[in-house]
Amino acid sequence: MTDSPDPSARLVGVPAGSRVVVRHLIEGGARATDVLGELVSMDHSAVTLTSHGRRVVVPRSAIVAAKPIIPRGGGGRGGRAGTWRVAAFLRRARVAVLDLDGVVRRFNETAWQDLHERSLGLPAEGLLDLAFSLPEATAMVVGKATYEEWLTAFRRHLGGLGHDELLVEALMRDWALDRGTPITATTDVMDELVARGTPVFVFTNGTDRVPEELESIGLGRFVPHVLNSHVLGWAKPAPEAYAVAHAEIQRRLGRTVGTAEVHFTDDRPGNVEAARVFGWQARVFTAPA
Repeated sequence: MTDSPDPSARLVGVPAGSRVVVRHLIEGGARATDVLGELVSMDHSAVTLTSHGRRVVVPRSAIVAAKPIIPRGGGGRGGRAGTWRVAAFLRRARVAVLDLDGVVRRFNETAWQDLHERSLGLPAEGLLDLAFSLPEATAMVVGKATYEEWLTAFRRHLGGLGHDELLVEALMRDWALDRGTPITATTDVMDELVARGTPVFVFTNGTDRVPEELESIGLGRFVPHVLNSHVLGWAKPAPEAYAVAHAEIQRRLGRTVGTAEVHFTDDRPGNVEAARVFGWQARVFTAPA
């Protein structure tokens, strides 16, 4: 991406739901970060997109570069309009493996994160950057800390930064209540595969709350299919995470599974590339048009 007089101009006219990448300034302009996701809307003041299951609002004044992502093999070179390539990819699987957050469920449907970021004076994505930068977050996804320990550490960290106690407590309540919203297009494909007899697994960098969360949002039928880093002890994109997940797939199926039999989708390109290095067939998740 290169800078232009209006760095967001390349998104003008891009249809909602298109995959885009937006680079914008954070921390008062001290550094820039990229957001990769699906475009929701764009007006004179902001670009709104969904990324990793959450709604992100980026002020246009903070954008330094932006562009649509052209799907590999899509468009006018042999692609068929209306084909959801992720679904077709999963239907060809001997074993289907899907990421959870941003693929099977999404968060922040009511934009509560955006509201709290504004009330605390944080940039877009500032809450998640803070929360997942904590050592308790790293420990949690490999089973060395609990969700409650992480949330307590996050509350303490926000207080230590000088944020108002009442605002922090309101944030904590909303954070704990958001257990995600099912992405119906994905769960429909998963149900179809299960009905056809294709083994389906959900591979997540998760917490001890994942089973309870899935039950609470109507996805309890997928709990037996979960491969949770909190239980496995390794998180994506570490190579060991794919090795232990593959071993668990073989254990549950009671047979040897070739790595090429596994078709994996994740909304994080780094996790997809690590899966390919391991030997799985892998594709970056994009929502259907």
